[in-house]
Parts: sequence; C-alpha cells; structure tokens
Amino acid sequence: MNRRANVLTALALLLIGLAAWAMGNLASRQTLGRPGVKLSNIPLLGEGGRLVRTNSVALPSQILGYEFQTKPVKDVELNSLPQDTIFGRGDYIASDGFWARLSIVLMGTDRTSIHRPEYCLTGDGWKIVRQDERSLASGGKPGAKVQRFDCRLKTLIDGQRTEVGGVYVFWFVAQDRQTSSHWQRQWWMIRELVTRGVLQRWAYISFFAPCLPGQEDATYERLTQLIQATSPYFEVTDDLATR
Repeated sequence: MNRRANVLTALALLLIGLAAWAMGNLASRQTLGRPGVKLSNIPLLGEGGRLVRTNSVALPSQILGYEFQTKPVKDVELNSLPQDTIFGRGDYIASDGFWARLSIVLMGTDRTSIHRPEYCLTGDGWKIVRQDERSLASGGKPGAKVQRFDCRLKTLIDGQRTEVGGVYVFWFVAQDRQTSSHWQRQWWMIRELVTRGVLQRWAYISFFAPCLPGQEDATYERLTQLIQATSPYFEVTDDLATR
C-alpha cells in the first residue's frame, strides 16, 4: 500500500512538473494579441487626481443628450491588479437625472487583470437578484451577447435604511472575439495560447445604472440605448466572432 501511494505521489509530482514546464515554455514564446478596444493617449487618473497611467481606453465624451465626466480608478483596484492593466472609466449623465457608469478593464501580459464580474458587485455589497443573457447590438455587431444582472443594495439614505436597485450589463472583447461568457473567454484564451502561442488581450466592458426597485426593465432599456451609442467609439469590430 505504501509503495502504491509513493508511486501515485511521484506520478502526481511528475504531472505538476510537466504542467509547470509546459506553461513556462508557452509563456517564453507567447506573443500578445491586439486588444478589442481602442486606446488613447489621455492620461488615467487615480484617487486624489494623481497620474496612474499615461494612456487609457478611449471613451466617447460627446454623446447626444448626455454630459460626460471622467472618473478616477480606485486605489484598491490599482493595488490588486497587474501594473500593465489599462482602464477607461466615466459617467454619462442625462438631464432627467438618469446616469450610468461605463468601466473598461483591459489586460496586458497578465491574464489576472480580469476576473468573474460577480466578485466586483458582491464585494461592494450588491446582491444579484436576476441574471440572464441578452442579444444586444454593440460595436456595430447585431445580435452580440451581453449579460444583464439586476441587483439590490441596502444602504443608508438620509439616515434611513433603504433598498436601492441597479442594472449591470457586461461583456468581454478581444481581437476578433466577443462573448458574454467568462468560461467562453477562458476557453478561447487557452486555445489560442496552446495552438498559436498568442495570449489574447481581453477587455472587460461594463455599464451600471442605479434605479428604484421595480424599475430595472426601464433602466435596462435606457442602458441599451447608451451602449449602442457609445460602443462603436471604443470597440474594434473587424471580423468579430461572437457567442
């Protein structure tokens, strides 16, 4: 029995060593793919207005019916994500009080720049009460898939504990690829790395708009209009494949 256990342990260690060697070999010969979003030479600011990046993801600043305000990236994000992560972030504010935040996170050579979207929401205290996939034209591509999360948050407003709602819409893009699935994105990335030695440079695009509980559908409709107006400015859409 001990001999068998030793053999199994040795085999497991061998497999771990081979996997580490294979990943190291892939990393040594990999090339970085082109991003699926456009970059600009507009500096990115962090908290306190300090310069944190010399460039950023290009966001449209003039959308009919909206005022645009650039937003800083939080220190917790800058400290927890790889140094070559590039961001784009800003609010679109309508005259009737509706507003939405656009956030784009673009990975560099480290794929850990992007993680499951649920982590961001639940980490900020939001509870996801509904989740589904929708077809939505973005970046000029009809029928592209996005994920919609309806959320709730209990917070203090004027000293009263109040429940507020929100709608969160997101998807992922890389060169010639778009998907709303975290797992599809990972599969494509692994396949390209193994078969072609190319590390796809994925971007995580999200829109969030707060609302009153029960107003999620109307808020989603406003968001879809904003997405369709803004996404052609920041997405690269040549030969885009979707899921």
